[in-house]
Amino acid sequence: MLIISTIKEVPDTKAGSISRAIYLLPGAICSLLLASGESVILASDTTNTIISLNTTEVWTETIASSITLQNTVWTTVHLLFFFVIIFYVLTQVVQLLTKET
Repeated sequence: MLIISTIKEVPDTKAGSISRAIYLLPGAICSLLLASGESVILASDTTNTIISLNTTEVWTETIASSITLQNTVWTTVHLLFFFVIIFYVLTQVVQLLTKET
């Protein structure tokens, strides 16, 4: 939806083209981060240590929470989103540099 809204109304001024390019850069960074992920996403590691007060016994428990993606196509989809957004930003920068007014 964001990409369609930026393509639908082409900016007429230099300020409009650079503002749209800057507006899409965080989306490119987020899609690159999502594309660099693996099929197993580690959510958190929790280590609990229980110390007995009357004895010298110590118990340690480690809990690992993770999310396993069932369909690994999302890595490719986010990588494609990254390339599309970067291509759009580069075309806006070229348009900014070549536009007269």
